[in-house]
Amino acid sequence: MKINARLVGLVIAIGAVIWLWNSAGIRRLDSGLFLRPVATRMMAGEPFDPDLVVAMDADMSVVLSDRLCDYQALQDLAIVRSALAEIAFQGDDADLADKRLAAAAEAAKASIACSPGSPRAWTVLAWIEHIRHEDTPLLRTYLRKSFRSGPYEGWSLVRRMEILLALYPKLDASEMADLKQSVNWLAIKDMAEYIGEQYVSTKPESRVALRDILAETPERAQKRAAEVIRNGGEDIDLPAVEPLGSRPWK
Repeated sequence: MKINARLVGLVIAIGAVIWLWNSAGIRRLDSGLFLRPVATRMMAGEPFDPDLVVAMDADMSVVLSDRLCDYQALQDLAIVRSALAEIAFQGDDADLADKRLAAAAEAAKASIACSPGSPRAWTVLAWIEHIRHEDTPLLRTYLRKSFRSGPYEGWSLVRRMEILLALYPKLDASEMADLKQSVNWLAIKDMAEYIGEQYVSTKPESRVALRDILAETPERAQKRAAEVIRNGGEDIDLPAVEPLGSRPWK
């Protein structure tokens, strides 16, 4: 009986998919299967084959013309396209990078049109604006909307930190508060390695601000961040971290 029930459920599920495919024109079903794992991999910083992803773009881009407005699939597409743009930048192909930035912006704006509360889409737009113009009022607007729509959404939070640190010391009081809240959240959630990575990669004046915020976080966060920073060939002075060389017998 259980097997029969499962078969009936499977038939119903397959029938629903076929009906949706034929009557609603949702060809995104396949592209959605591509998009989520690819975007997730990119957000986690895992390696991927850019040539393969480019070849998949035509299938994944079906989400742009869907009758259903799926903001999550669209923001996944924006993330995939922004990652491909980064690959183009690394290859010093400015024309290709600009084309891919435009494609990423298209997907991000489509996601926001479906749902204004699409934090990753706002973050992609902020990143694109920063890449193109470094600092503009529009960038500040995108950052604010990204923060308000997803203050603790991990990928967006780390991306915003990169941009806010790049803009320091030109941050206003609200933006400094956003930066501090982001660092504190990472510290509380035992993800201080991201803070350490940001410290290593950012400019000297931004390190001062990041160090001051980090100095007020829990001891374990300070120690974890310092470990990452030292593994990256840099050092940091924190209240909870023993200075290098202070105990040579260790």
